[in-house]
Amino acid sequence: MPFQLNATKISNYFAQVENSSNYSEYIQYSIENYTGSNLYVKKISDFLETTIGDNLLGAYVHGSVATSEEIPYSDFDGFIILKNETILDSKKLKRVAQVLSESEKIMFEMDPLQHHGWFILTENDLKNYPEYYLPSAILNFSKCLFGENQISLIVKKTGFKNEYIESFHGMASAIHKKLESKSFLKNYYSFKNLLSQFMLLPSFYIQAKTANGIYKKFSFEKVKTELKEKYNVMDEISFLRKKWNYHPPYFYRLIKKYPDSILRLLPSKYFSGSLPHDVINKFDDSFIKRMQDFVNNLKDYLEE
Repeated sequence: MPFQLNATKISNYFAQVENSSNYSEYIQYSIENYTGSNLYVKKISDFLETTIGDNLLGAYVHGSVATSEEIPYSDFDGFIILKNETILDSKKLKRVAQVLSESEKIMFEMDPLQHHGWFILTENDLKNYPEYYLPSAILNFSKCLFGENQISLIVKKTGFKNEYIESFHGMASAIHKKLESKSFLKNYYSFKNLLSQFMLLPSFYIQAKTANGIYKKFSFEKVKTELKEKYNVMDEISFLRKKWNYHPPYFYRLIKKYPDSILRLLPSKYFSGSLPHDVINKFDDSFIKRMQDFVNNLKDYLEE
């Protein structure tokens, strides 16, 4: 029922939206096919292509999976581009939404602590590209699962500064709340969610400061150059990621296979397992204070 109701609303809204024509820069990306060895990526690709492939302009993967730099911490980062005809047809859109929700079960097989789903674009978005939503710089490091390899965008490279700044402050605020409450230490799901947000903050900061999108990997060195020794806490967080060793409890794995997406997500905070004592001990008041200082330093630098 929620899929049907929302699909109808979105289809009706999309039919009324007019494309802006003041976007100035035309960019074409040639996205290579994914040739990596990640079995979960291939499973997701096959599942989507055989179920809703005709409704998509293409499906793509980005992040460490696309560049074959996976570590045990890695999750699945992907985006799809819907055909306009699909989003205008509420029945097709409902079907696509259901299949995408179903595909998240495969994401959870790869990473039981996966905390986000697909980024979703439409053909119309390519002509009026929302740079602040999914920076086009990501396309340089993406791989095509199936569909169009040539992606043409019409992008206005300026005008999104307010959105970038709001995104940075929103992320900084969310991190501060979790650090203050120490709620992230209650279980693995909340813990990884915080670490992932913390490691996204440099890219959000660079985007807010320059008003241009940036690939996350390249944001770290830029921020390190500015913060110098104040950056050290980020290196320690990165080290934790490289040493990641998570084994989900049986009941948690069972929940993640459940077909209903809401019921898959709700128990994540309660059944993902407790953190080991050595991790809890590392994140003492002193370490948390250093993380808070890192966030505050970025906020101060942004206001200069």
